[in-house]
Amino acid sequence: MRKAQAQLTQLPAWRLCGMSEQMRSAEQEIQALAPDVVACDLRLLDGHASRLARQMQSWPQRPRLLLLTPTADDLLLFQTLRDGASAYCLDVNPASPTLPEVGEVQQIHSPQAPPLTQGLHALWAGRASMSPRIARECLQALGLSRSSWASASQPAAVAEASGSAHATGGREGQLLSLVCFGLLSDEIARLWQCGVEAIEQQLYAIYRRLHGTQRLALASA
Repeated sequence: MRKAQAQLTQLPAWRLCGMSEQMRSAEQEIQALAPDVVACDLRLLDGHASRLARQMQSWPQRPRLLLLTPTADDLLLFQTLRDGASAYCLDVNPASPTLPEVGEVQQIHSPQAPPLTQGLHALWAGRASMSPRIARECLQALGLSRSSWASASQPAAVAEASGSAHATGGREGQLLSLVCFGLLSDEIARLWQCGVEAIEQQLYAIYRRLHGTQRLALASA
């Protein structure tokens, strides 16, 4: 926790408005402070972040939730993203097994920033990353079919001219399929001849679509 606090206090464009080591106290503090962004370890001493994600989805004003995890292969990660988390960042050497953070943020740019500040900056810009495991689970959760390499790798202009799924509403499935193949955002951007930011913004939008799908499923249960 001290490590994360030190990173944020060094950035004048960010304002840390609260911290907590326990899920229950964090929930109360978040509601009282109404921050723009919450950064939280995926696994906590008294539970894991999926509970917080679900709670926040019921609030009239929902902060963006950034998950901190040492691995993208944690089975809880997709569940928590589906339940309401906006994105995740890899914290390969977390300072503590418990780290809920509450912060009101403004946009910054720091190419050499630590993972936490990079993750917060990307989140604030509406960008996200995704692992192949999560992409496979997204395809299943959204009822999308995995595309072939030949179809998914077409640049957008070629796809539009041919009337393929790139242009007719299947772009999410194409993107998720390329992530399933193991491509990173910059590699997909080169294939599709677009900016990396556009790819990361589409991944962020997919997480938002998951949230809506999950809310509908819970409402109809």
